[in-house]
Amino acid sequence: MSNKQVILTDNAPIPTSAYSQGLRFGNMLVTSGYLGTKMDGSGIVEGGFEAEVRQALNHIKAVVEANGASMANVVRVNVSLLDTGKFSAMDAIYKEYFSDPYPTRNTIGVAELWGGAQVGFDVWAYIPDEA
Repeated sequence: MSNKQVILTDNAPIPTSAYSQGLRFGNMLVTSGYLGTKMDGSGIVEGGFEAEVRQALNHIKAVVEANGASMANVVRVNVSLLDTGKFSAMDAIYKEYFSDPYPTRNTIGVAELWGGAQVGFDVWAYIPDEA
């Protein structure tokens, strides 16, 4: 992929291992998975589930915006939930970041996430030609 571009912004945690914050190829952006981690990567934010959801989505938003796009350009969201019983709480916050027409979404229950996190997100976004 000769047109693959690595995305790096100081507004999301800087990778400390073998991954990119996001990769852009042509007009598509794919982000890595983001948890509700502190910016320095030292662990999960305090404040419980809702704080984690917001922090993870803020990381996603930072990577998307680093490409001159917005959350309205997101076309696919993958959600990993430690407790699927918290789907409604996640969905209520999710609607603060996305609006109609909503992106397609896949939500799965997982047995474990890094650092004791309760939720994670990754997205695909379409980047407008002018960005």
